[in-house]
Amino acid sequence: LFCGGLEDFGFNFVKPQGAYYVLMDVSEFGVQDDYAFCEWMTKEVGVATVPGSSFFREDVNNYIRFHFAKKDETLNAALDRLADLRAKAVNWRG
Repeated sequence: LFCGGLEDFGFNFVKPQGAYYVLMDVSEFGVQDDYAFCEWMTKEVGVATVPGSSFFREDVNNYIRFHFAKKDETLNAALDRLADLRAKAVNWRG
């Protein structure tokens, strides 16, 4: 459900192979600080994410992690909010 929505929006992400989370590449938004972008998303988009850099030893700062072991209505609400992420990200100042 969630990955299908991300695909429909044309977002670049790593398709999980049995995991309950997905890493989405946010470099299209000019993100160089995934922590700041996650905070911005929570406040401005209403979807909480975890900085992908939390899971890498390397200096990787262009991924955010979504946890999708949620009820369908929660996932659909998140997708509704993510539908206009590109329009909202125009105001992103990372």
